[in-house]
Amino acid sequence: MSGICGYVGDASPEVLTAMLGAIHYRGDSTDTVHAPGVGLGYRWWGGRPGKSASILRQGPHLLACAGTLAPPVPDPTEALLSRLSAGGSALEELDGAFAGAWWDGERRRLTLARDPFGVRSLYYMVHGGVLYFASELKQLLAVPGFEPTLDPAAIHKYLTFSFVPGESVPLRGVKRLLPGHMGVFEAGQFSSAPYFTLREQIDPALEDQPTAVRRMRALCRQAVERRLNGEPEVALYLSGGIDSSGVAVWLREAGVKVHAFSLDFGERSVEREQAEQVANRLEMPLTWVKASGEDVGASIMDLAWKLDLPFGDAVTGPQFLLGQAARQAGYSAVFNGEGGDQLFGGWTSKPMVAAEVYGGLYEDSPEEPEEIYLRSYHRFYGLEDALYTPEFRAQVGGPGQRRVLLRPYLGSPEIPHFLNRVRLADIALKGSQNILPRAERIANAWALDMRVPLFDRALATASFALPPRLKLHGACEKYILKLALQGKLPDEIVWRRKYGMSVPATDWVLGPLAPLMQKLLGPESLRRRGMFREDFVTRLLQGQGQPDETRRRRIGEKLWALAMLEAWMRVFVDGRGRRQGGTT
Repeated sequence: MSGICGYVGDASPEVLTAMLGAIHYRGDSTDTVHAPGVGLGYRWWGGRPGKSASILRQGPHLLACAGTLAPPVPDPTEALLSRLSAGGSALEELDGAFAGAWWDGERRRLTLARDPFGVRSLYYMVHGGVLYFASELKQLLAVPGFEPTLDPAAIHKYLTFSFVPGESVPLRGVKRLLPGHMGVFEAGQFSSAPYFTLREQIDPALEDQPTAVRRMRALCRQAVERRLNGEPEVALYLSGGIDSSGVAVWLREAGVKVHAFSLDFGERSVEREQAEQVANRLEMPLTWVKASGEDVGASIMDLAWKLDLPFGDAVTGPQFLLGQAARQAGYSAVFNGEGGDQLFGGWTSKPMVAAEVYGGLYEDSPEEPEEIYLRSYHRFYGLEDALYTPEFRAQVGGPGQRRVLLRPYLGSPEIPHFLNRVRLADIALKGSQNILPRAERIANAWALDMRVPLFDRALATASFALPPRLKLHGACEKYILKLALQGKLPDEIVWRRKYGMSVPATDWVLGPLAPLMQKLLGPESLRRRGMFREDFVTRLLQGQGQPDETRRRRIGEKLWALAMLEAWMRVFVDGRGRRQGGTT
């Protein structure tokens, strides 16, 4: 519910007004400050708890902070300045959902900081000899003279992951600060380094199962409490699965009233009965939010604008409708259950671990962990020659770009257990560069503050101290989380296997959204971009998947990813980040 921006160098002070104007939906109040060769800007909603009320001005020091710390503090700017200036051990417990910028006038040095897991974002670029930074990409497009140019290598990665991983974004010259990192701009040079890194350190005391359960239960409860800012009532996105249901338990134990919101896919709903069962057990009002192809299609261009980066998972459309419903009901803070899979060995872990254990039994199909992981996204990995035009194929760069992103995690010698390597990759990529930033963008689109308690620094650190058998126990995933919630939720909720949110994307893109798909991905659009082969996309539009794919859902996943990329390019390249109306 807030955002920052700024510059270091010879820039017009008026640029801050334009950059703050680009994110008008992030607040009703603004503040700017200028000093020789530097400017900071801040936009926020007045009267919201836990937020800074202005940019901090303290002698030669200026500091702007978007977001909140965990646990909350009266003024995040003062707390962040104290910790950043002290460094070292002062950063060991720094947590929350924040992005900060500190100008040290004595040293002529700018320091940028992003929260440990990347709920809040920070982009930066050097243009015309000036360093600019901002919470959103569209703010940088407000810089005079900056022309957006596509980065084919970044798009190549998007088409594998359904999001753009790493420091790069799909526009040349723009980078983002990675989660858990600090960036320093001094004497014309920018450098960055992590202040937070997860490492495996198995605690022998947690080999005792009751001890481990008590530890995790206490930390989960504390993680939720650390993200409450005195609100008597909050909203919760409830799926009916164990993660969001667990957050509901701990919110209720904290004495907070909770209003649950769940998606209604009609006859395609998967966990409707479970969501109602949890709401009844915890005595929470439950609102069903209708999510149809027509509803999602009507907002797709606004969604692409608010997401700021291309995110190719079809769940973003229904989540956009959830945010709208929560805001219309009068809420300003919403919790979700994201993070359980990444912290406690969720659904990606079982196939990856099975491949690691049994892969060597079959000499004719040796596969590296990176290969299996990349294919698990089910987008276009391995289909590049069929999808890309020769011209685009030549622009995306050489091989190994995607694997190199995985090797620090899947190949880390510092993490002995393979399960924890997979979890670290999931946290660093799927969590920090996909799930969290898109959730924050969608929430802020509706003036909501997104709270993601399971992505908690102390909880995550403790999860890497657990013996792997307490996370993936035979075929039972998230075993420790289930044990922690046993007795607090019905057994059929706790021990039910994960189904996930089944968005009927294929039904939508081949049904009510088919005209929109044709407008975004038809021959005229494809020829204009020159990136994708018409025959491949046409087969998808006709409902024809790959011969070796047995799940019809893959058609919808692929078409949605391509459509959101095209929608994003129309907004951020053709339209220079300006909002577009309608669906085309």
